[in-house]
Amino acid sequence: MRILALIFVSLLAFFLSLNIEKFILIGNISLNPVIILLYFTTLYWKPMYGLITGFFLGFLYEIYLPVFTGTYPLIFTSVAFGLSLIEKKIFKFIYNSLVLLFCTVFFVNIVQVIIEVDKINSVFYIIFTHLIPEAILNSAVGFVILYFIKKSQ
Repeated sequence: MRILALIFVSLLAFFLSLNIEKFILIGNISLNPVIILLYFTTLYWKPMYGLITGFFLGFLYEIYLPVFTGTYPLIFTSVAFGLSLIEKKIFKFIYNSLVLLFCTVFFVNIVQVIIEVDKINSVFYIIFTHLIPEAILNSAVGFVILYFIKKSQ
């Protein structure tokens, strides 16, 4: 049952991440529901679910986006693996653990910028105008999700 729910939520997050600019775009920052899903799946369910979800969503990204083969599955499974290594060392149900979500979103976005942007001078501009505000937005959404997780327990 949990696998079916995970597949449904993964597909929902995938379609939201591809079409989120049409619905919610604040300046040049947008929500990244795939990374939020990987974060909560890896830390609050079994880490193996996070690895499988990361590979599955990365494979779907490869089909849809024209990038090098294996880029997104590698990025998403690396994120899930890194979170699974940290999973036992942090207390997940406190709000301070969302700093890890901030770092995860920032890491994924910096890797995407390095892959896509040719000029290194524009990387620093993108970091302060796009990456940090996007990581803050995703952490705020993670805060709301964590609030509902704690409230349901």
